[in-house]
Amino acid sequence: MTRDIMGKIKKFVFIMPIVGLFVSLLLFVYYFGIVGVEEQVWIAALYCALPFLLYTLLYFPLCIYFKSSLWEENRERKKEEA
Repeated sequence: MTRDIMGKIKKFVFIMPIVGLFVSLLLFVYYFGIVGVEEQVWIAALYCALPFLLYTLLYFPLCIYFKSSLWEENRERKKEEA
C-alpha cells in the first residue's frame, strides 16, 4: 500500500475507540434517558457498551501491527542508508 493510504488507515485506527465511546454514550443517553429501560438493565447496558468494547478490542491488535510495521520500516531505512 502507498504511504498515503497507510496514513489514512492509521488515523482511522487511532480514532476508533473515541468513536466507539461517543456512540456508546449516545446509546446510553437514548436508552436510559429517553426510552427508559425497565427490565433487563444489564443487557441494555452491555448493548450500549458494545461499540466501545468492539472498537477497543479491534484497536489493540491493529495498533500492535502498525507499531511493528513502523519498526520494520525504520530498520529497513537504516539498512539502506548504511
